[in-house]
Amino acid sequence: MKISLCSLGEETNEQWIDRLRLAEILGFHGYYHADEKWTRDCYVRLAIGAQATTKLTLGVEVADPYSRHPAFLAQMMATIAELAPDRTVLMMSSGSHFEYLPGWEIVKPVAGIREAIDLCRRLWAGERVTMEGKVIQFRNGQLNFLPKSQPEVWIASRGPQILGLAGEVADAVLIGSFATPAGIEWAKGHIKVGLDRAGRTFDDIRLVSWLYTYVKDSPDEPDPENFRRGLSHAFWSSRDALMNRIDELAPDVTDEFKEFVRTAPHEWSPEVMAELRRVLPRGLFDSMAVIGTADEVVAKLQALEAAGIDEAILWPFTRDEGQDVEDVMAKLADRVLPRVGARPEREKYNLQD
Repeated sequence: MKISLCSLGEETNEQWIDRLRLAEILGFHGYYHADEKWTRDCYVRLAIGAQATTKLTLGVEVADPYSRHPAFLAQMMATIAELAPDRTVLMMSSGSHFEYLPGWEIVKPVAGIREAIDLCRRLWAGERVTMEGKVIQFRNGQLNFLPKSQPEVWIASRGPQILGLAGEVADAVLIGSFATPAGIEWAKGHIKVGLDRAGRTFDDIRLVSWLYTYVKDSPDEPDPENFRRGLSHAFWSSRDALMNRIDELAPDVTDEFKEFVRTAPHEWSPEVMAELRRVLPRGLFDSMAVIGTADEVVAKLQALEAAGIDEAILWPFTRDEGQDVEDVMAKLADRVLPRVGARPEREKYNLQD
């Protein structure tokens, strides 16, 4: 299993560069950057990362077909692929946080993602393209340069329809936050629908899991509060799909939680998110995250690999105080990576007197 890391974009540019270089030295496979509203711009940061590293896979996690026209996504990713050939990834999904953008909304997400991917691939291939799609419109345009290699295109989702689309057209599918074999098997069932439509098999697609991760120093160490923050964001972005399975995902779910999700405004305001964190069932920590001692984290990752996961993308959480992300990276590299990770080939170090 390949082990990679991801960033929400909250660190400074200097920290971003340092973490990429450290990840490459420690033997992680990739580092992915969220296309988040409103943290630092992921495309600028990937260009920086392409210059700061030589082997690390770099990618966007995740873009949508609405907030940027897919032709501009194709242009930006082709530029990054020119800087980092054979190690760039564009992940697509339907997006979130559109309440901040009056007049913008998610419409026909399956069609929008399909059309966006088709347009990007055709532009990267050098075609002059006209597209009159259900969502995407583009007329008689082409890139005036070609990337040295085409970026891989992944689709990220927790919902049945988009998982099916991933099976049909993607190079890989990023399964969002399902941290148990049962969750992965559920996702694979929907991915297979798309594979069957396209005449493909699981040999034609890679399975990747995106996981909130925290390594405890002892079994009785309390859960960090900021871990609850991250998990609440994952849940809220896919609340409709996840509520259909909430009793399975969280056996300790309360009526208070169900009522909150049913009645709360579908927004990302501090007030709504604070209340969501308060009522979030602890059971979601087990089904939608990887948290525990190093032995427990390794066991969970090994179980996911046995379920078919080829790559785990870990969002490394720190303790609420007194710990840096770099400390977590080093802990993962020391206690977890050697036991589960397929490390890239490295030149041997030669000690000199």
